[in-house]
Amino acid sequence: KGEPAASLDKVTEKQVSQVTSETDTELNKSIQTGNKDVFHLSQREIENHQANLQYLCRICGGSFKSDAHKRSYPVHGPVDDDTQALLRKKEKKATSWPDLLSKVFKIDVRGDIDTIYPTNFCHNCRNVIQRKSSNSQSEVYFPRKSTMEWLPHSPSCDVCSTSFRGVKRKKQFLNPLLSKKPRIVTRCARKVKQVRNVKQVNKKSVMKKTADCNKIHLSTKILAIDYPVEFVKSISCQVCDHILADPVETTCKHLFCRACILKCIKVMGSYCPACYYPCFPTDLVSPVKSFLNILNSLALRCPIKDCQEEVILGKYGHHFSSHKKAEDKESHVYVNKGGRPRQHLLSLTRRAQKHRLRELKLQVKAFAEKEEGGDVKSVCLTLFLLALRARNEHRQADELEAIMQGKGSGLPPAVCLAIRVNTFLSCSQYHKMYRTVKAITGRQIFQPLHALRTAEKSLLPGYHPFEWKPPLKNVSSNTDVGIIDG
Repeated sequence: KGEPAASLDKVTEKQVSQVTSETDTELNKSIQTGNKDVFHLSQREIENHQANLQYLCRICGGSFKSDAHKRSYPVHGPVDDDTQALLRKKEKKATSWPDLLSKVFKIDVRGDIDTIYPTNFCHNCRNVIQRKSSNSQSEVYFPRKSTMEWLPHSPSCDVCSTSFRGVKRKKQFLNPLLSKKPRIVTRCARKVKQVRNVKQVNKKSVMKKTADCNKIHLSTKILAIDYPVEFVKSISCQVCDHILADPVETTCKHLFCRACILKCIKVMGSYCPACYYPCFPTDLVSPVKSFLNILNSLALRCPIKDCQEEVILGKYGHHFSSHKKAEDKESHVYVNKGGRPRQHLLSLTRRAQKHRLRELKLQVKAFAEKEEGGDVKSVCLTLFLLALRARNEHRQADELEAIMQGKGSGLPPAVCLAIRVNTFLSCSQYHKMYRTVKAITGRQIFQPLHALRTAEKSLLPGYHPFEWKPPLKNVSSNTDVGIIDG
């Protein structure tokens, strides 16, 4: 009885060990397959992430899909022909995109990894590079405040989530626990509609505040003819509701004032304010000529009192400026309140001139102290120079400019002295010649007598200190010699 019991125990131990080993192998296999699935999944995600990066700009992060022509340029490649020609013209040494990107945007793309960074950049960034390389004065637009920062792929990756959504807005996913089946009640429908309208009104008011063009753009209320509502909408800006001023057309065929849409893009982002389609300042073009002709031929009624004249939009600026000139003349005309007739400034004595120009002098002095370090003379000379140039008196202006720069058109005092000595002129004869030439030409070609005397002193003995080295015997070391005058 003892032997069969022992054999039974051995059999059961073997069976248990076999069962446990089988379960262990199955668990290991399942873990390995799970790890493989995780690895494949992460690899697939990284590949998708890398594919999404190919549609984004390395510099600004913009999508190539927003460009109508889908233009892009390789980050690591050589520059294109247009940029190469521009660089040669400007004698710049850079020949590859990495060099230009590091100069313009301060980005080093040489160490980029394909799984983190995009390999191309957009046409708008290329335009920025070209304009900055050519030092052009035109407006350089960059859609972001700084360059894009790229991070490796993660579960909350912005690149993959935005590429999934595209350009459209986020959908508001309903919470299944909190959401209820909407009841069809008229009040609820009305409330929803009201909220939507309030949002639209708020957005419109924000755009109007952003544009802030009430003082520079014309209202549609001054149209002389009662045009149809739809026509008025077509000739007015969709941001400020004023008559289009310097109109531009977007790629989505909407019309705006140039100043209004540029302000909106700068503040609210690179999309059309009317339909939210992606829009950049480089995409803006002027409308067709036929539309511009219709716009410029609109009849407007002058809003100034006692005028009410009908003027077409094309000539409105000239008409309004004539009103402004008339106002300026009225405000600046001196009203003589009786007494002696007012004399011209140049006919007054120095004291009277000083009294009349006192206020102007104080203003000029305040400006010079604030802006030019207290150099009143330079400010006055520059004002005089500008006045001469404005009246096309360029010869006199050139002479004044030469005097200001220290060159002068006159002869040096030493040359004048040589002329006086060689022509055997006395002091009085030279002075007569000096006055005559100055009166006829209006220029001081010869220098006055005191300048000649100063030049003469430097030529006479005793002006420059002198000492014998070594000192001479029986000779006085005193070098003071009386300067002979005249």
